[in-house]
Amino acid sequence: MNFIKLVLFSLCISIGYYALTILAIGQSAAGNLLWWLNSSQYPTAMHLAQNFVGIGLAALIPTFVVRSYEPARQWIAITIMIVATMFLHGNSHYMPWDPMGIVRFVNNTLFYGDIGAKALFFYILLLPILWLLLLKRMARI
Repeated sequence: MNFIKLVLFSLCISIGYYALTILAIGQSAAGNLLWWLNSSQYPTAMHLAQNFVGIGLAALIPTFVVRSYEPARQWIAITIMIVATMFLHGNSHYMPWDPMGIVRFVNNTLFYGDIGAKALFFYILLLPILWLLLLKRMARI
């Protein structure tokens, strides 16, 4: 029963992480995230930086919730959260829990995407893990 609670908790957190990443991607596409640093010389670098900051902030909230409410099984919860978020991103125009969503997400971002899509894949994958490691390190201090 505890494992079912953990999975349901992680799925709920993943829906929030999905919504926050969609918001961050939209804000960066509109150019409104780092408006004071917008440079017309390096638009790709600015877009990558805006995605990094936006998804980094979006990853902090669910990671903090997982760290606070599931400290014993935080790595399992973060893994489920990341995989479920990738499912939801891959199923943007399909049924929400279609199992092919993860395949579509990996294909569209990692294999067939441009540099921004590849960076987006790694931001969504690695930033919650980096936040969890940072929060764990700060708890030791």
